[in-house]
Amino acid sequence: MPVTEVNGINICYEDEGGDPPLVFLHCWTGNKAFFFEQVKRFSRGYRCIAVDFPGHGGSNECDEYTVEHFTEIIVGLMKKLKVKKAVFVGHSMGGMVCMQLALDHPGLVKGIILLDTTSHLSGYLFQRAVASVAVLVSPLGIKPARAVVAGIAATYPFAGLKARIITGRECCKVPNRVTGKSLNSFRNFNVTERLGEIKVPALIVVGTADLLADVRHARTLARGLPNSTMRVVHGAGHMALFEKPEVVNEAMEGYLDRVYPSK
Repeated sequence: MPVTEVNGINICYEDEGGDPPLVFLHCWTGNKAFFFEQVKRFSRGYRCIAVDFPGHGGSNECDEYTVEHFTEIIVGLMKKLKVKKAVFVGHSMGGMVCMQLALDHPGLVKGIILLDTTSHLSGYLFQRAVASVAVLVSPLGIKPARAVVAGIAATYPFAGLKARIITGRECCKVPNRVTGKSLNSFRNFNVTERLGEIKVPALIVVGTADLLADVRHARTLARGLPNSTMRVVHGAGHMALFEKPEVVNEAMEGYLDRVYPSK
């Protein structure tokens, strides 16, 4: 996989297909491979760029795990790849970065696709409690236990074994120090009051059984984003992108055909 230095950090990414660019940003403890169903589908008509955030996948660790820092990493990478404007697809943590990009660098953003994400992770009691506990136990995390918890918590209760295996296998690869530092920062992210400033077209996708960024979070996004549409994916949890890829891809295709057609 290609690697390039951005702001002093080696960043790993995938770059497949032709223009126009479609940039994929993964979730907490995930990596670019989480978008395998989307890259396979959309690289036939788009330049699919999937990025590993610092400390995740093949990218080096860094000192600052914040939405703002990750946003500037993506801006720097886009400059290196000569991407002047793109639609950004963000899953969970990646969706937070999408929103920050749209607020801080609107000229770079043609549109945003927000998959199982939130404008404020701690906006509801359950997520606030889960995030607090996760931050406390992250330094003590045992990889097999993390894999089991991730596979159960992030997927639909009756999800197939494949979705659980992918989630557990990939999420336990991130070092404990990175999981704690990044979640401790990202749980404080809150742009709910600024959503009205994001004018670009937005697609919001959420699984009905998502426990980590549930339907209430998606509805908050839909109310706040003035140019948005929302798609609820039945029978999916937090990993709708590969639990129900046919539904997610269909929603994305309709959005892209409308606001960002391939050449």
